[in-house]
Amino acid sequence: MAKNETVEKVKSLLEGHCYGPLREAAEKWLAVADEKYDVKDKAGKAWDKLNEAADKFSDASLKFNEKMDQVADKVADAVDDLSEKAGPALDKLGDYAEKLTDKTASAVEKLGDAGEKAGDAAEKLAQGELIKQLKEGICSVGDLIETFGAKEAAEKFGDEFTAKMKEHAEALKEKGEKFCDCDACKKARSILKDFGEDLEEKIDELADKVDDADKPEE
Repeated sequence: MAKNETVEKVKSLLEGHCYGPLREAAEKWLAVADEKYDVKDKAGKAWDKLNEAADKFSDASLKFNEKMDQVADKVADAVDDLSEKAGPALDKLGDYAEKLTDKTASAVEKLGDAGEKAGDAAEKLAQGELIKQLKEGICSVGDLIETFGAKEAAEKFGDEFTAKMKEHAEALKEKGEKFCDCDACKKARSILKDFGEDLEEKIDELADKVDDADKPEE
C-alpha cells in the first residue's frame, strides 16, 4: 500500500510542470490508490451495518421476552407450557441469528480480501507505469550537457539561457553529480526511492561492473 508521504510527493510533482505521459501515469496511480482505500472503507461500512442489525435483533428479542413475561403474568396456569414452547423457538431464533451473523461476517471479510487483492493488482500495474514515466522524465547531467551543447540549442532556448544551462551542467559534472538538480527531477528521484528504485545506486553498480570488466585478468 502506498505511504501517505509518497502520495503527497506525487501530488506535489503534479502541481509543477511535468510532461503529458508522466502526468497521466501519476493521476492514474493516485486514482487507483484512492479506489483501493475506498474498497476497504466499504467493507468496514458493511461490518458496521451488520453490527447495527445485530443490535436491532437484540432489541427485538428483549421486547419479545417482555411480552412473554406479560402473557405469563396474565396466564399463570399456562406459563410452564408456554415457556416450554417458547424456549425452543427462542433458541432456534438465536441459532439462526448466530449463523446469519457468522455468514455475513465471512462475506464481509471475503469482500475485503477480494477488494484488497484487486486493489493490489491494479496498484501494481499503475505503479509500474508511473515508475517507467518517472525514469523517462529524469534528465541526467550527460543529457543536459548534450542538449545545451548542441548547435541548435541557442536557436531553441536562446543564447543567454543556453549558456547558463551549459555552464550549470558542467558544474554538476565537476561535482560528480549524475542527474539534473531541478525540483521536478529531484522529486521524481525521491518518489522512485519510495518505490525501491534508487537510480544513483544502480548507476554506481553499473559503473563498478564496467570497471571490473575492464580490469585485465591476472
